[in-house]
Amino acid sequence: MEVRKLNSNVSVLQPKKSQTPNHHNNYVKKVHRRRILMIGIIFVIILTVFGIQIFNAHRTYTNTMEQIEVSKQKLDKQKSTQQDLKLEVSQLHNTNYLEKYIREKYMYSKPGEQIYNLPDDVKTTTIQK
Repeated sequence: MEVRKLNSNVSVLQPKKSQTPNHHNNYVKKVHRRRILMIGIIFVIILTVFGIQIFNAHRTYTNTMEQIEVSKQKLDKQKSTQQDLKLEVSQLHNTNYLEKYIREKYMYSKPGEQIYNLPDDVKTTTIQK
């Protein structure tokens, strides 16, 4: 401790100033920089891990939504097919439709009846000059 006199009657005790105060301040600054750097590195690692998890979750969600959309389209197609088949079944119970269907599909005819086959799409012939 060092004694300093302020006035002739008063003296104050003050600690001695160290020879290397700059060395201590540099050390403290270095320690603080290291700590901040380590905290920053840990923060970046945590952000990277969470970012990757969020990206993977979003990709999985997108794939699932695409699969749902494809499944809905398949379901709509199957429902349409089912309605068509139900309509066909109900028409097959009608005797007039059934006779017509058998005649067209299997070329069935009544006794003494002659069947003439015409092309499905009749084209008009054009005369070329």
